[in-house]
Amino acid sequence: MYLTTEQRMKLIGALKSSGLFISCGKETPNLMSTHWGALGSFWNRQVFILPVRTGKLSHEVIDKEKSFAVSVPVADMRREIMLCDHMSGYSVNKFEELHLHPRRAKKIPAYVLGECGLILECKVVYSCDGGEIDESLKAEMYDGKDLHTMYFGEVVACYENR
Repeated sequence: MYLTTEQRMKLIGALKSSGLFISCGKETPNLMSTHWGALGSFWNRQVFILPVRTGKLSHEVIDKEKSFAVSVPVADMRREIMLCDHMSGYSVNKFEELHLHPRRAKKIPAYVLGECGLILECKVVYSCDGGEIDESLKAEMYDGKDLHTMYFGEVVACYENR
């Protein structure tokens, strides 16, 4: 499953500017926002590489379900992304707190955001922890915080959400 040029531009534009929503889990759905990620080609598959800190609920859910969804805003959702950044999935249901409308994903056990116009559903094909990260980068970016696990999610569905 490969994205069109227009879909890639929407994804990269949102990643560079406002950010993206990541959702995971069916039984315990969770939502997070991110400003980091990459779209690329590995193992003859299109993948979205998603960094998730080890202390996040999303980390637990993605490890369990082996999937996640990327919901790309096509309207201004900077406020919701910023608020999502400052909430913990351990404490609140972010969908409810942010008044967002989850819809069932088509191919993975998760929900996607009804408010977002472009959806990528991803199946985790590989993950690695940040244990070997360069020490200067570690000092600059982490300063004692928990590291990220990098999830390589094969894009198994990509569609315009209407």
